[in-house]
Amino acid sequence: MVSTGERIKELRIKKNLTQEELGKKFGLVKSTISLYESNKSTPDDNIKRALAKYFDVTLDYLMGVSDNPKGEIIKNKKIPENIAAYFDGEEFSDEALRDIEEYIEFVKQKRNKKG
Repeated sequence: MVSTGERIKELRIKKNLTQEELGKKFGLVKSTISLYESNKSTPDDNIKRALAKYFDVTLDYLMGVSDNPKGEIIKNKKIPENIAAYFDGEEFSDEALRDIEEYIEFVKQKRNKKG
């Protein structure tokens, strides 16, 4: 599992920011960002939320719990191909069935949030 510090560093680098530049955006000094990135200190919850919002990622992604920055099922892009294969007389592979099950669960969760 990726650490929060590793994730902060990865996201900072993707935005071409120095530690100092990132720190300024949140009222922090360079050394604080360095401590976060080296896992010698952990940002408090407010900073984590602010970082996640700034980088447009979920808290789970920022904290290394998920490898999916947006919290959506990436595999769902395969769903139409898998369904088409089924209707062409081919059987679903185990991977296709997992993709479909994950997609169905994803849709249920989205509906429950709206409901």
